[in-house]
Amino acid sequence: MKTKPILVRERGVTVKIYAGESRKKTKAGKSRRYKLYTLAYYVANERRRETFADLATAKARAREVAVSILHGRLPVLELTNSDSESYLRSIQLLRPIGLPLHTAIEDYVTARSKLEGESLVSVVNDYLSRKRNIPQRRVGEIVDELLLAKEHDGLSPRYVYALKSDLTRFKNSFHTNIGSVTSSAIEDWLMAQGVGARTRNNLRTSIVTLFHFARARGYLAKGQPTEADDVRRAKDRGGKIGILTPKELDSLISKAPAEIKLYLALGAFTGMRTSEIVRLDFSDVNFERGHITVAAEKSKTATRRLVPVLPNLAQWLSPYRSRKGKLLKHSVERRTIVFANGQGIAWPHNCLRHSYASYRLAAIADTARVALEMGNSPQKLMTNYRELTDEHDAAAWFSISPKRSKKIVQFVA
Repeated sequence: MKTKPILVRERGVTVKIYAGESRKKTKAGKSRRYKLYTLAYYVANERRRETFADLATAKARAREVAVSILHGRLPVLELTNSDSESYLRSIQLLRPIGLPLHTAIEDYVTARSKLEGESLVSVVNDYLSRKRNIPQRRVGEIVDELLLAKEHDGLSPRYVYALKSDLTRFKNSFHTNIGSVTSSAIEDWLMAQGVGARTRNNLRTSIVTLFHFARARGYLAKGQPTEADDVRRAKDRGGKIGILTPKELDSLISKAPAEIKLYLALGAFTGMRTSEIVRLDFSDVNFERGHITVAAEKSKTATRRLVPVLPNLAQWLSPYRSRKGKLLKHSVERRTIVFANGQGIAWPHNCLRHSYASYRLAAIADTARVALEMGNSPQKLMTNYRELTDEHDAAAWFSISPKRSKKIVQFVA
């Protein structure tokens, strides 16, 4: 008796499946029966057949054929029986994770091309094994650990304060494990801060420091770049360089209290960074040889250098020849800015260092020498300070000295 075909319909398109049996001899020579399902459909008036060993696979293929006939895509699906079974099996495996077949193949091929013959599964297993051994730490916990470590290492209070300020902002926005923070999330956060390129890059540097610390502590995979390393640096085109005029400095220094007066003189006539000035002891000033020693541990660049004491600075330093201990307190810059504003004089960012560089370059026209004095690069000097002032302004700047100096010690410039 002839059995009726199984009909698979898809919006008016019907594909038939015929159930039957076949015989196959075993190695022992006996005949064995097994079921066979034959798919039948027409393409361009030509009958096509595909056979399958199980009904579920045959029905799945029948639906694929029906949909393809419906949308006119059948030639794409003209596969051999083994190819059809492979295709359908692939679709079934991908269904739980919701990936299209072509996406899965593209990902697999891309991964294999980078593994130089190594098994993708073995690489994934190795990665998961290492990840399981990494303790989970939240961003805030690691920030606290880092700051304690920096303080224990004896780094400058100014540096630790800046690092704490940057990373406190960061941890307040990332209440998660550090291993979950991606480079795109960091970059989005930086852009949302609404700061300029230089400040953004400074924040990025602090975050990179945090991630490198976490990697060293074993909270991130060792021997690999961190997510923070992949965050691009903002293009810093530099801002306008603000300096004081000789008239402004002369007015300020003549009216300032003693400590602010000393700070103004050191900043204006040596070009040292504020962070370096507040770390100095009076023992760092060599009155006999006419220079100030900026030790490596007191320098921002961690490099020792000798800063010349120019003739007018010698006059400002003369009353302190017998002093000992720290030159200035860390709060002196803040108090100087308040004093200047009280005198009606604007205080551009880092203006004493910028002023020294500008006037010193105009006075001696020796970029390499000025860069060495300031612990900076010649390239940055040429970019930021070249031709901002002339030799007449420079002469006026470096002639500013105490109005009445009873005791002057001569230094060699």
